[in-house]
Amino acid sequence: MTKKIDIRRFAQLKGTGELPSPRGVALAIIRLTQSEDVSMAELARVIKGDPAFVGRLIKAANGVIANERRAIVSVQEALMVLGLPAVRTMALGFSLLSNYRKGACAGFDYVRYWSSSLLMALAMQALARHVRAIAADEAFSVGLLARIGELALATVYPLEFTRILAVADRSPGMRQVDLEHEAFALDHCALGEAMLIDWGLPDIVSRAVRQFEQPQFAADGENGREQMLVQSLVLSRAVARICLADASEHAALMPAMLRLAARLGVSREYFVAACDRVASEWIEWGRLLQFETHAMPRFETLAGFGEQGASELQVDAAAAQSLAAAVETAPADEQGDSDAQAERLRVLVLASDAAERQRLRQVLEREGLAVFEADGGRQGIEAAVDLQPHMMLIDWRLGNVAGIDVVRSLRETRLGRAIYMLMLIPAEDDTLLATVLDAGADDFVARPFRPVVLGSRLRSARRMVGLQAELEREREELRHFAAELAISNRRLEEVAMTDALTGFPNRRYALDRLQQEWIAVTRNQRPLSVMIIDLDGLKPINDNHGHDVGDMVLRQAGDALRSVLRAQDVICRTGGDEFLVICPDTELGAALRCGERLRLAVEALTIETGGPQLKITVSIGVAMRDGRTSSLDALIKCADRGARICKQRGRNRVCALQRESDGG
Repeated sequence: MTKKIDIRRFAQLKGTGELPSPRGVALAIIRLTQSEDVSMAELARVIKGDPAFVGRLIKAANGVIANERRAIVSVQEALMVLGLPAVRTMALGFSLLSNYRKGACAGFDYVRYWSSSLLMALAMQALARHVRAIAADEAFSVGLLARIGELALATVYPLEFTRILAVADRSPGMRQVDLEHEAFALDHCALGEAMLIDWGLPDIVSRAVRQFEQPQFAADGENGREQMLVQSLVLSRAVARICLADASEHAALMPAMLRLAARLGVSREYFVAACDRVASEWIEWGRLLQFETHAMPRFETLAGFGEQGASELQVDAAAAQSLAAAVETAPADEQGDSDAQAERLRVLVLASDAAERQRLRQVLEREGLAVFEADGGRQGIEAAVDLQPHMMLIDWRLGNVAGIDVVRSLRETRLGRAIYMLMLIPAEDDTLLATVLDAGADDFVARPFRPVVLGSRLRSARRMVGLQAELEREREELRHFAAELAISNRRLEEVAMTDALTGFPNRRYALDRLQQEWIAVTRNQRPLSVMIIDLDGLKPINDNHGHDVGDMVLRQAGDALRSVLRAQDVICRTGGDEFLVICPDTELGAALRCGERLRLAVEALTIETGGPQLKITVSIGVAMRDGRTSSLDALIKCADRGARICKQRGRNRVCALQRESDGG
């Protein structure tokens, strides 16, 4: 098992100043977010100094919400979604990406390293929504930085690390970490853990980064959170590998990846859809970060090939691997002899006798089919993968491989199940017919074949292919309709969760979000505070100036509150003149200081109404989850009583019942 790095050794490395580290605006963001009192407006101002990071931040935030609400378009919205810890780590990761895209280590592939890290980030984010070992906003950064130790060794020891990579590449039996230990008295896993700890990432994350390349040594029980995080990193690395691998390697990689997903409790359907989304987002991120990427085959197709990993194909292993090398689910139109041919149904003829193939071609072309040929089982499987024909005409005998074995092998894949297969057999023998049909053939043609009979069988096959295509179109229409319905439902849900006057989340959202935060802090033993904010004197304004002016007061006061909130805080309008602020990871003292900033912001506000200019103040009650607030209702009531104490003492102040009872 990889051991932790000696702290003195890490201090020496850090003292050289050569370890990868953030620079420029990213460094300012990291320092600013380390302050509990940083306001969202101040942080947004600093972030806007780096337009490139602005684009990456907003894109990452949209990845977190995953189409669950309207798209995020502003820095402020992105900060509200991501929260301070994620923004800090994201600034760190993207700064390293910008400043260490190349280096002096000749044996280290910097482009592939960052492509793999980006894929791991996207895969971790997708898995986090299902596995919940880590928040989705943090998962992206964890994936991006999971292999930072390798970049560090390439930066600090470029010549030695080049030699180690060359030896590891030539000698598969030698572990890279062992070679690193021999050369540097440390390895990239332990160094990565030490760097993440130094940058302030949670211990559970840094430990997982050290362990995920040797997951059998991960801490906790099989279902423990750390074990789940380690396995998520392992699976994310597998997704990155298959996306970067040659198509010929997909068959070998996919079965193991599906088993990893199942072990993590991720359903096949969810995982395949998530992989397709990761591959698509990778291309978008590649454009944004100016990385070279490539289109991936649909993972649904690859998963179909992966299903055969547990079964024994009747053809040799090389043919099975070729079968798994499909690269697109769309028909291979470009492989026809002409555009007109590409529009016709494709039929692949597998027969070892060239003269017979020619006679079959003549009949097939008279039927208006685009004909392709292969003379052996392995070549036939490869051609089926490349061509993806609508129909196949397969000889009973194909050299050393029986045609029936080709049928069985293809039927075990998703691609092969869609092909209509006719088997050429020597005679109409009942036993042979039963064997052929049991293997998966749809129909047969007996030798010597008669063109009239073959033509009749082909017309039946065309009808079946046409019905199958029509069914697939209907399925696609249903999928499209379901997607549109899901978007409409999300929009309706967003409306149901939003206060129409201020645009803030409403009471329903506030209670749902509080419930989520309560569960999270109960599990992780982290602090949670809330604030109840009452506008002082809104009723007299409504009575004296009308409700339209009262609405102006509510909107402008809300904007003033939002402008000085910290990035991780969530403000909601829960009633007529009442707001609620959720403050994750916040002790009572920090929440009181934040409440005082809110009070001062509203006190300094002059309400513009188009007529009289008005002033208003707020009374703020603050409460923190502790032994006296054993439930969510108790926490809210404690904050509400704090707001009432403010009213009793003359308004325009911040109070906490917990401080009052403590004599503070």
